[in-house]
Formats: sequence, C-alpha cells, structure tokens
Amino acid sequence: MNETTSRAERAANLFDLRRIIGGVFVVWGVLLIVLGLFDSDAEIEKAAGVNINLYGGLGMLILGLLFLLWAFTRPLGEELREAETGEHKASPRAAAPHGIDAAALASQESRRRVRGDGKGTRRPPDARR
Repeated sequence: MNETTSRAERAANLFDLRRIIGGVFVVWGVLLIVLGLFDSDAEIEKAAGVNINLYGGLGMLILGLLFLLWAFTRPLGEELREAETGEHKASPRAAAPHGIDAAALASQESRRRVRGDGKGTRRPPDARR
C-alpha cells in the first residue's frame, strides 16, 4: 500500500458520516443523561411522570455507540480500496454486481421467449387505409 492510498483511506475514514453521526448522538446522549439524572420532580411531572431526558439520553447513547461500532468494524477506507481493486469477498451479503440486475435480466429473457423472433408483436395493418 503506498502513501497516497493510505492518505485517501485515512481521509475517507476521517469524514465517514457514520463516525460523525455516531459522535453527535453520543455527545447529546451523555448530555441528556446528565440532565436526566439531575432533573427536579417538577420537570419529571411536566413529562407525565417520565424522566424523558434520562431515557432519551440512554437511547441516543446506545444508537451513537452502535453507529461508532459499525464505523470502526467496517472502515470505509477498506471498503473503497476493495471496490477499486476488485477484491470482493464471496459472501451472501456481498453487493450485487453493477449493470443489469437479475430481475431485469429475467424480464428480458421472458420477453425474448414470448416474442420468439426478437422483434416483438406487430399490429395488423390498419383496415381503414
């Protein structure tokens, strides 16, 4: 791997939206958890007796951590490098090949079988002429 490739991978990983979104959710989640821990009884009663800041913060923290886990376990730089070099892993979750997909190909094949000659059906000449 040369220096240009590693710089491109680092830049792709640095600006990966999963990291940015995950970081924002983690920060807001921690903030809401802190607010939820120190909410007064009056604030909790405003929310129908539910400590919404605490529960919302926990949910945001968990979502943010999931985004970060996803970003760090499947780095974008590696995915881009694999796409450029054609090193696709043979797995059931591998992306579909570019171009005509299986449904379109099957549709074309079925049209060819129905038409027979490949020219399609033709209208009979107009009798009014």
